[in-house]
Amino acid sequence: MRAAGKFSAASVALVAAALLGGPASAQSWDRQPWDGAAPAAADYDRAPPRARPRIEVRPNRQLVRVCEDWLALERRPSGDVLTPQMRCHWAFR
Repeated sequence: MRAAGKFSAASVALVAAALLGGPASAQSWDRQPWDGAAPAAADYDRAPPRARPRIEVRPNRQLVRVCEDWLALERRPSGDVLTPQMRCHWAFR
């Protein structure tokens, strides 16, 4: 019981020293006030990526896309995994 009392007193003293110690380096940083100017153009060199437009490909009006799909068992070191598989081809209507 006596050892538990010493441990809790030491932990309380350690936490108090950490909280009441000197200022952290982030608090003592001298930050320049914002002057309202926009960031430099170098900050905006890259435009955000855009969504690509969806393009429908149909080589002929009489052709349609026929797809066959299934689940295949793949043997992996972490264990067997079912993965979706698909095979497509063009066919006449």
